[in-house]
Amino acid sequence: MKVRLNSAVSLLPPSDPGRRWTAENLLERHRYQVSDAAAAALVAAVRPQDSAELAERLARPGRPVTFWTRIVDSLLRTGLIVDPAAEEADPHAAWLTSVRAAWARYGWREAAEYHAVTFDYPCLDYTDLKAANAADQGRMRGYQSREADDDRCKLDHADRPGLPLPETSPELVTGTAAQVWGERPAGVPLTPDAFRTVLSLGFGVVGARVPRTDSAPLLLRTSPSGGGRNPSEGYVLVRDVPEVEPGWYHVTLRPFSLRRLPAEPPDEDALRRMFPHSVARYPFRARAITVLTSVFERNMYRYREPRTFRTVHMDAGHIAGTMSMAARSLGVAAGIGYCDRAAEIERVLGLDPMTEGYMLTVVLGDGTAVRHARD
Repeated sequence: MKVRLNSAVSLLPPSDPGRRWTAENLLERHRYQVSDAAAAALVAAVRPQDSAELAERLARPGRPVTFWTRIVDSLLRTGLIVDPAAEEADPHAAWLTSVRAAWARYGWREAAEYHAVTFDYPCLDYTDLKAANAADQGRMRGYQSREADDDRCKLDHADRPGLPLPETSPELVTGTAAQVWGERPAGVPLTPDAFRTVLSLGFGVVGARVPRTDSAPLLLRTSPSGGGRNPSEGYVLVRDVPEVEPGWYHVTLRPFSLRRLPAEPPDEDALRRMFPHSVARYPFRARAITVLTSVFERNMYRYREPRTFRTVHMDAGHIAGTMSMAARSLGVAAGIGYCDRAAEIERVLGLDPMTEGYMLTVVLGDGTAVRHARD
């Protein structure tokens, strides 16, 4: 029997040593965890060949033909390798091949794969709210039967030295949104209290909600988050804030504080290289720089593939908007940048970008500098 790697399958290497490879079937919208041997067989099956020939080519001392025959048979059963003739007659496979070829002309290979896994996704019809809610809760219970739903915030740095942040409350700032945006507040320097207040209002937890499904309580934070997933994490580079030692910090929610990170703060040249679209963009000196990242899996758990991309951007944007409004209400300068050097920022913070990636930057500085620049 002739076999070949399924054209809908993408093979992804493990992100950590010792973990399994991932074989993703874009048409099935299903991922398989495969061993090193299975991954080798998939690579070797890129061109059509007889299944017995494939097993013989892979045979090595300690792993005879019989071992590889079992591997090939298993891959056939899961559809990761297929009969080439049957695949050529499959209209779904032809559609995917056509999309990939057309989009590849513009360099959109990964976008084509994303389109394939999200195309014609069976979204719920919320015009019948009762039925949709029942189906929604059923999906969530199904997810929870396979994997716990308890990732609410990052506590990796909770044991490191830190500075407490004030408890989030309406009393931290006064006035309404209309007043903040409609009137010109008097500019003030970025004091320690103003700095901590902006972070508290940007990231603080104001309550919790117990879902009707079997998950951990969902955190209610100062900015709305789709499904209460709160994928955004905050990292702060303190450069020149009185009473706060310069360096990198993580905004840790339990206990609510800034926790000092071992990452070295950049010098002036490295700073401008890492933040070319935020540090140099605004007419004030960046005294503190907040980096918002997204822990993608939190939203993927709830929204799966189609809506994750949208909701993580909405989440980061809400927090950035809240921080900007809080800063303005205090007379502090704030600016938002979306195109800083993600890869370098992630490297400095020790992040795996496939798990947690850069989203945007919020720069804080003295409000007096903004006022003088405008005058």
